[in-house]
Amino acid sequence: MQIDHIGYAVKNIDKAKKSFEALGYKFEDTIQDNDRNIFISFGTLDNYKIELVAENTQNNSANPVSNYIQKIGACPYHICYKSNDIQKDIDYLQKNKFKITVPLAPAIAFNNRRVVFMYSLSVGLIEIVEE
Repeated sequence: MQIDHIGYAVKNIDKAKKSFEALGYKFEDTIQDNDRNIFISFGTLDNYKIELVAENTQNNSANPVSNYIQKIGACPYHICYKSNDIQKDIDYLQKNKFKITVPLAPAIAFNNRRVVFMYSLSVGLIEIVEE
């Protein structure tokens, strides 16, 4: 697996984009992911890619970044890896004590390619996206 991006939990995606743009990042359009109740925007600087993830405060449904924002504020919260064989990588990581926190499902931010979130006490939260 190769690193695809670092995910940042942010409170306001537009304000966060402006701050990262001041550092030199260029951003794609913001995506609204209704399935996860979040807004997403990918930014790049040289060969480094980040994903800004903000909760959709217009909808009171649960979302994956609410706890981070409420407890910590804006912060990096996951590393995403690209996988050529996502089920094989999931099986391997489960054998190495990673737990699935968000099951394998299509993601609008990746043109409906499937993603899974997994957690390890030693590593933290990771995302895997199929290539």
